[in-house]
Amino acid sequence: MSPFPRIAALVAVLTLANAAPRASATDWPQFRGPHASGVASGGFPVRFGPDTNVVWKVPVPGGNSSPTLLGPLVFLTGFADNQLLVLAHSRADGHPLWRRALPAGPIEHGARLGNPATATPATDGERVVVYFGPFGLASFAPDGTEQWRLPLPNPLTQHGAGTSPVIAGDLVLLNCDQDVGSYLLAVDKRTGREVWRTQRPAARRGFSTPLAWPATDPEIAVVAGSLRLTAYRLKDGAEAWHVDGLPNEMVSSPVAGDDGWVFAAGWTSGSGVSRMPSWESLVAEGDADHDGVLARDEAPGGPARTHFVYLDGNKDGRLTRAEYEAAAHAFDASRNVALAVRPGGHGDVTATHVVWTHPRGLPYCPTPLWHDGRLYLVRNGGLATCLDARTGRAHYQQQRLGATGDNYASPVASDGMVCVFSQAGVGVVYRAGDTLEVVARNALEESVVATPAIADGRLYVRTASTLYAFGKR
Repeated sequence: MSPFPRIAALVAVLTLANAAPRASATDWPQFRGPHASGVASGGFPVRFGPDTNVVWKVPVPGGNSSPTLLGPLVFLTGFADNQLLVLAHSRADGHPLWRRALPAGPIEHGARLGNPATATPATDGERVVVYFGPFGLASFAPDGTEQWRLPLPNPLTQHGAGTSPVIAGDLVLLNCDQDVGSYLLAVDKRTGREVWRTQRPAARRGFSTPLAWPATDPEIAVVAGSLRLTAYRLKDGAEAWHVDGLPNEMVSSPVAGDDGWVFAAGWTSGSGVSRMPSWESLVAEGDADHDGVLARDEAPGGPARTHFVYLDGNKDGRLTRAEYEAAAHAFDASRNVALAVRPGGHGDVTATHVVWTHPRGLPYCPTPLWHDGRLYLVRNGGLATCLDARTGRAHYQQQRLGATGDNYASPVASDGMVCVFSQAGVGVVYRAGDTLEVVARNALEESVVATPAIADGRLYVRTASTLYAFGKR
């Protein structure tokens, strides 16, 4: 779910032409960053399409990042011609204002839908921070001036990077969960200097983005990772508390409700099913050269061969006992779940601070939406679930939205309407409430994996090749 080359310093002129003058960038409303609540005011058109309620549409490079809005600007990242791009467009008419390019290291080759421009930009009004797996972090002023850059190693994972940066107080947070050497990084948002780095040795292959909590004056970063939801103190990166009981691979990110509770939900295939054979049986069957490790062509058929790339943590093509047993434990301990946590306490607070759990209708990729005391979940296949956020009781569960296929974009809401896109590009609009009432299904005829943004009665949607602004003309 990237920096762009600079076109020209047109932001000041277009700001005056297309929006009310403002004293400075810090006064601009920040409608949506990568991990905002997903809820906005002002509404959006419930019916839209390639030629319906289109305020403007512009071509954009390939990428999976979601649009981020700041005052009169909309930011994206992209990847084209082996360049990592950061783009700024006018919210008034979609006109490109500037683009910047960052040098790409070795490009990740992962999942079918993977793209180096997957991380969504973060903004605090004074800067726009972007992340690319093949490069690292960089910060730009709203007018396109580069402020700093921090190159980082490409994450060691089969699917490529999936997390996004988050600005929390004076820090930029980046969660780098990978097959070996996972860590949570905090850098100074003004300089890009590393402030602290906390190792996460038990976390493997995660794609979740941290939640800064509470939103107004954050004190901790809540990170969903392998088997565990963990809170880290922002002042020093030390663990504050953790909750066990998550899947072995987390893609969905945690969210917070207005009541201060934190919610997480995740699903992986085969979770909770003990299916991994013993290391001794694998070696006895497959270790042809008797060296005590398994090459890929030595791995016996079944889970060891099917999941070899995941099991081989350091990706050297050789599977050791330690690598296998660590991954096998994660597979066997994995639990698909949605849960509510009351933040606080110290150490393991699973028994004392988990308010409720729910086992069905769980998302693989879409982050839950908390809205007006309800938690909305979307599962692959266009299956919608709505839970009471205080009790976990299902108002409705796994009901069909009428848009089949996988779901990568997260649901968003405004003025009593929820909108979620299928990967096939069908935007389903349904009423927020205790029963499922679909209002419209809108086909954009192109893939959508990015989460939309909402502001001032407009819905901003990124497809595979186009950025749309839908609204009343």
